[in-house]
Amino acid sequence: MTGKRQPLRGLWRFNQRIEQWRAMRAIKEAFRVAYPFILVMTLIDVIGQSLLTNNGFFFQIYHVGSWLPGLDLWRQLFQVISLVINGIVAVMVAFTTGHYLARTYRGDALAVGVMSALAFLTLNVNYEALNTPTRGNGDAIPQFMENNLGPQGIFLAVVVGLVVGWFGCHLMGWLGKWALKHPQWGQLSWTSRVAWPLLIVLAITTGLGYGLSWLNDGGLNGLVYQGLNAMVTNPGHQGVMILAVTAINNGLWWLGLIGPVSLAGNSSVTSLQNLAYAVQHGSGWHAPNPVTLHTLGDAYANFGGAGMTLALLLAIWLGSKQASYRRVANQTFLPNLVNLNEPTLLGLPLLFNPILLIPFIVAPAVNIIVAWCAITWKLVPPIVYPVPRTTPGPLIAYLGTGGDWRALLLSLICLALSVAIYLPFVRLGNLAGGEDHAA
Repeated sequence: MTGKRQPLRGLWRFNQRIEQWRAMRAIKEAFRVAYPFILVMTLIDVIGQSLLTNNGFFFQIYHVGSWLPGLDLWRQLFQVISLVINGIVAVMVAFTTGHYLARTYRGDALAVGVMSALAFLTLNVNYEALNTPTRGNGDAIPQFMENNLGPQGIFLAVVVGLVVGWFGCHLMGWLGKWALKHPQWGQLSWTSRVAWPLLIVLAITTGLGYGLSWLNDGGLNGLVYQGLNAMVTNPGHQGVMILAVTAINNGLWWLGLIGPVSLAGNSSVTSLQNLAYAVQHGSGWHAPNPVTLHTLGDAYANFGGAGMTLALLLAIWLGSKQASYRRVANQTFLPNLVNLNEPTLLGLPLLFNPILLIPFIVAPAVNIIVAWCAITWKLVPPIVYPVPRTTPGPLIAYLGTGGDWRALLLSLICLALSVAIYLPFVRLGNLAGGEDHAA
């Protein structure tokens, strides 16, 4: 290994040590189990959001509404399937994390897994529905905070699974030992060894959830996201602030804080001002807000979703010999093309992966710097026209500038730079398996 590559070899050894941690093994097992479900959910969303909704990219390109019969029925069908799977993803992660952790402690894995899932659900009870079952218009209020049960609840699910997995397993073990030391109280049945820890765990999580409901109507998960939103939104028009917000956001995604912390636009006011200027003058070259989170982050830094994961898939095709990496890249390319990258985050997994954390943050940062220079030096116009969320990443700037070829060229340059940034870290993964794991 040359001196130039020695730091990467050290990073690989560090990653190998982390993967031996009991908690990390439990997290990876949870992601492995959840991956096929979230892959199916996202593929359904690809069709539903890009092909069946009015503002979907392919819906507008192919004028789907003019030739597809029963459009509303198709929309409802895909929405139902997506909602069903979305409603169990985080619950599944909590269960599997607690289940696997209990197995490593030689505890009752199934009971602890169910305990973890119930604790997570308890934290996401909608206590508003208990006090006011219906809204003013008569609609019933959902009894669970449904958004928290999907991908945006992954971080909390991991934490709950680890905490309940450790606590529940040790408490059940302690009860068993206590019963052996105090035979005068009678033999402790399996039901008692499960029921008492379950009551204690649910009492704690119920009290915690109810107490937090007084602070935030989104529960513990909502409280975390509310704080994160306050921290990363409205960075203004300063390139350094936009760069910092993007880095923080991507770091949070890497931890599994997925969803509300979004780079989609900076402010509706600035976007509307840019659009009004372009409509009035027929060009966006001198738009009043050329540098915003929207004109930099959306346009050039997040192809595939947070972390520029479309470039990661291309780097895997170019440099990875890991069969599992290449398989995930093949399976998740279409969702990444329309900026839905949750399957990639769990499938590799990219979440909690120290090796991929560096390019996950660095690649978008480099793209923002390059785009900031290009827009500031008047080499390309800023994006001023709205584009569908499911527009393929490399086309966002091209369409958002009204078809300016320089914006397309800059997008391709940013994509190539990101692939080059990811490539050494992807190749580092080959050390785990070498040629034996080639696709």
